[in-house]
Amino acid sequence: MEHESLKTIYGPVPSRRLGLSLGIDPFTKKTCTHSCIYCQLGRAPTISAESTINGVNPDLVKSELVEFFASGGKADYITFSGSGEPTLWRHIGELVKFIKEEFAEKKVCVLTNGTTLWRKEVCEALMLADLVVPTIAAADRKTYIKLHRPHLSATFKRHIEGVKKFAEVFSGSIWAEVMLVAGINDSDEHLRKLAELLDGIPFEFIDINLPIRPPAESWVKPPEMERVEFACRLFGERCRVVGKFRAVQPKVERLANLAEKVLEILMRRPEKLENIADALAVTYDEARKAIDALIAKKLVTKTTNDYFKLTRDEG
Repeated sequence: MEHESLKTIYGPVPSRRLGLSLGIDPFTKKTCTHSCIYCQLGRAPTISAESTINGVNPDLVKSELVEFFASGGKADYITFSGSGEPTLWRHIGELVKFIKEEFAEKKVCVLTNGTTLWRKEVCEALMLADLVVPTIAAADRKTYIKLHRPHLSATFKRHIEGVKKFAEVFSGSIWAEVMLVAGINDSDEHLRKLAELLDGIPFEFIDINLPIRPPAESWVKPPEMERVEFACRLFGERCRVVGKFRAVQPKVERLANLAEKVLEILMRRPEKLENIADALAVTYDEARKAIDALIAKKLVTKTTNDYFKLTRDEG
């Protein structure tokens, strides 16, 4: 089901971890405390970790959620993500509370870089969420700066202390996301330090992610698989490699896999729907659903001559 008129929510997007994930994007442009070398949104000026941003109108988000579900929309999770760091949004606590009151059967997920979790008001705003997924991909200040290029206020010390403090008081599920980049944070020494750091935080899962989408810096590459497997062994039984574990629903997993394959094609050049379907040996309808999911996530756009291309190619 398509909802082209909706401006602040997108999807639902197939997610291997979350099933059908309906996204909430609190910002109209990239708004983040980091400017990560692997970010699919490209470079942008960083925002202070002490900031509180008005962002989109919370009443508009509420009305669009009501419209989506009233018109038969389905989602397993409602996920705060999108164009930056959602915990900078002034209204995130208000919206989490609204969702839990109005759509009690839906789970709420917050994808965060973790740089604001040291703030009392941010912790309080997230207390009703079902799942929070902070990024911890660096075990020391030097690697943290190389990987994330943070605002001066988003220090490594604040980041780690904030995540630890939040994990102590949060009653929902908390997973770690570890983005591995070849030559930056995948050495034996660094991975051992990172494993020790992660071991001291009560994460339910430690998910390894890889920069497979077009990154902010063209030289960013995923590590060799033996590096990924080594990291997973160090991280222990809680570790999962994104794309290596089963989805909540088999149909969702198939669509998520197909969407990734479509992205791989469009990384090389723009293509038409029929060419994508033929290249992947799937029906036009299957290819269309995968493309629609990528468009909803703002990764792909359609040109005037019916080609599809990566959104970042527009500039």
